[in-house]
Amino acid sequence: MRSILLLPGALSELFAQATSSGYMTKADRYGLLAALLEEELSTEELSVIDRLLRSVRRGRLKMADELSAVAIESTPSLSAIILAGGQSSRMGQDKALITLEGEPLLQKVCKVALHCTPQVYVVTPWPERYQDILPNSCGVIQEIHTPGEPQPHGPLLGFAQGLARVKTDWVLLLACDLPLLQGRVLQEWANQLPRTPPEAIALLPRQQKGWEPLCGFYRRQCLSPLIQFIDRGGRSFQQWLVQHNVRELPLIDRQVLFNCNTPADLRRWRGNW
Repeated sequence: MRSILLLPGALSELFAQATSSGYMTKADRYGLLAALLEEELSTEELSVIDRLLRSVRRGRLKMADELSAVAIESTPSLSAIILAGGQSSRMGQDKALITLEGEPLLQKVCKVALHCTPQVYVVTPWPERYQDILPNSCGVIQEIHTPGEPQPHGPLLGFAQGLARVKTDWVLLLACDLPLLQGRVLQEWANQLPRTPPEAIALLPRQQKGWEPLCGFYRRQCLSPLIQFIDRGGRSFQQWLVQHNVRELPLIDRQVLFNCNTPADLRRWRGNW
């Protein structure tokens, strides 16, 4: 059988391109397959392969159907922010740490978010409280207390602090108490981002009482008007969103927006799902 010859440095270049884009394209996978079929690999090449596979396993690299990264570049970049800074006063215990089948709720939401993007960040005033339950690939953004504000902050200020730290075109914002969230639904929504008109600052599902602000997508460029709103004393997502162009996301199954806020919600969740 004729052996497959790799260009010198090809694996290192593949690793650099994949980690830069966050994706492994079909061409990348063909190259990796060729490397694995090679009979004589150096220690350095074996190390590169190991690092690639470890990055995929930990969710840092996603599989892409495109043959090259050129096609991916037309897709807006996306990160996710999960807010875990509430007092859980109605629940009587920290909602983020509530478990079902041994899995804390915050951990579950993080794993669902990783279906959409390898860049997932938890915004919280208490990083040490959650550090042991977060997936290895998730980052933490510590929410900083602002003088004159109640502690902890409301979700709008937590979102603003997180949004200021990310660099992607779009941000998926999630609450930490969404036990029925589905990665498939989030990915279907994310597929609409390239077709979103430039004047729209957000893509959100709508409930009877208004927008569902903690389960949807925001352009990073909305940070400036958000800070202006906060500086004027604004603290309500609904009051801020009504001032801007927001597009509605289709919602077939409203159960994905189920919030676990109270002991009654918790009993319902554990009893029915």
